Amino acid sequence: MRILVIGGGVSGPVAALFLKRAGHDVELFDRVLDRLDVPATLNIHENGSRVLKHLGLLDQVVAAGNICDRYDLRTVTGDPVTSFPNPRNGDLVTITIVRSVFVRIVLNALVMEGVYVHLDKLLVGIEQPTDGGLGVKAKFRDGTVAFGDILIGADGVHSAVRRALFHTRHPVPAGMVSYFGIVDNDPSFNWTSRDHVFFTDNATAKSGMIQRVSDRQLAWCIFELKPDEIDPRDDWRPLLFDLRQKRAELADMARRWKLPQVFEAMIVAAKEIVPVTILDLETLPQWSAGNCVLIGGAKHAMVPFLGQSCGVALEDAEVLATLLARLPADPRRAFQLFQDARFHRVRRLAEAARTQGKRQFATTPIGATVGKIVMKVVSATGGGFSADEIVSYDGQAAVTEILFRNGLI
Repeated sequence: MRILVIGGGVSGPVAALFLKRAGHDVELFDRVLDRLDVPATLNIHENGSRVLKHLGLLDQVVAAGNICDRYDLRTVTGDPVTSFPNPRNGDLVTITIVRSVFVRIVLNALVMEGVYVHLDKLLVGIEQPTDGGLGVKAKFRDGTVAFGDILIGADGVHSAVRRALFHTRHPVPAGMVSYFGIVDNDPSFNWTSRDHVFFTDNATAKSGMIQRVSDRQLAWCIFELKPDEIDPRDDWRPLLFDLRQKRAELADMARRWKLPQVFEAMIVAAKEIVPVTILDLETLPQWSAGNCVLIGGAKHAMVPFLGQSCGVALEDAEVLATLLARLPADPRRAFQLFQDARFHRVRRLAEAARTQGKRQFATTPIGATVGKIVMKVVSATGGGFSADEIVSYDGQAAVTEILFRNGLI
């Protein structure tokens, strides 16, 4: 089949690589020119590492990132609240990595496999045959078009594919904005931990995060509760206003919040700062229309408090690509089986992430106290999931199960 993949973030390139290796003719389109310069981070747990191992990319990603063995939750001033190990199964580890570094690894693999990657291609329309046959026409803002047998929408929470197919379901602000920065690990920071360290004050919704993302780099993030001041058109672009001014504002915020002093030092050292609006989108009840299907954040939004946004996107890519490889003559059946296999897990994980966020960002003193107690006890269970239930997922096994249940093997 000739397959058009729209979206160059996480799920799109990974799906394209699986599909190309299965013998399909694949092209990838992304709306931006400079995605490789975005200074944000990804958390890849065992379930995501399993997908990368199946692709043969796990060793490259581990070498370029950081193996994170523990998650530490502390008060905003640094006092311990709880700590628990990230599950580890042999070489299937939890990885923290700069998002752009991860994307570069996958895109390089695509180019080596002969997949053409088109940049600066903003989708503005989709046409499909009215007779129910295969075929799709993708139209882009620059006037160009592309033709394929099927189209995969992997273009994130602001998905143009979703809008073209369903004409509704826009993401809504979750009431928070985060500011990301990546810095070289200067010895003056005195930061030796390789763990994911989260600082939070439940009562005031003030939070920050520090994590190592490679042998030489650290990432910092500050979450700010701003329910009335968020632009939902967030696009992960670095700030265009005066960087010196914003560094001063965020450094002052860190001081006022009484975050550990290392935050101020890292903020001042940042060469770029990216504001990211936290958005929410209920899991769509239908993921495909005709010869088009949605994967990853295009069909749902997952707030970042479970660390599974990337993992779910990787799972989606593998399960859909595997089903298309097993049912090449009937992609629409593959689309429906993909939703049947994935819907319950995706919706539950999204709800669990919301639950974790509510524990960490209470809006009343009573809620803050209860949330802090609950987090000490059940943070490691992931909002109702056991840690093992989250990370033991195997997309290949899920495909075998759904095919067996439907009498196809």
